[in-house]
Amino acid sequence: MRYKIPTSSIVPSVIAALLLSAVPTFAQEAQPTAKGDRTLAAAPVQDDKKPAVSLPNGAASINEVYGDWTVNCAIADNRKRCGFSQEQGNSQTGQRLFAIELQPPANGQTNGVLLLPFGLKLDDGVKLKLDDQNLGQGARFSTCLPAGCLVPVSFPTAATDAMKKGEKLTISATREGGGEAPTFTISLNGFTTATSRVAELAK
Repeated sequence: MRYKIPTSSIVPSVIAALLLSAVPTFAQEAQPTAKGDRTLAAAPVQDDKKPAVSLPNGAASINEVYGDWTVNCAIADNRKRCGFSQEQGNSQTGQRLFAIELQPPANGQTNGVLLLPFGLKLDDGVKLKLDDQNLGQGARFSTCLPAGCLVPVSFPTAATDAMKKGEKLTISATREGGGEAPTFTISLNGFTTATSRVAELAK
């Protein structure tokens, strides 16, 4: 049985890993994501050359829910770190089974990362479907961490526009040793609003 678990926990474990690794594209080669310190500053520090960045109402961090998506934004080293995410877990053990976190759209791409459980055939990567249609050519695993295995993704604007009109995104993988292929369903309820909100906060 799966259920949604608080998405704030994904920020240090998944996005930090994403920032430390190159982000291959969903359909073509992309530039590596910039590295950054994930330690949250208690208060923005005024830079001699740049004005201090801020969030609405002077908040140090923001956590908002839109449908099935959670928007997180915080200030670290006088820079905003924003993303929107969704998680699924086991209702009996509380263990996180799957997660997706995306960064604000930039330069015609929305970069992000999938966190999948162990026991999958890494060489086969994953396949993505938007409702009943294949989305792109799939994506490959980059590495595994104690929390699970990571699949960097990069959606072009055409893909995210289609996702705004869709109902669900399905991720399928191959189980190591055979057996039924596991699938993970991402609800797109609230995706449009979350995308707009995270882009606004990241400005």
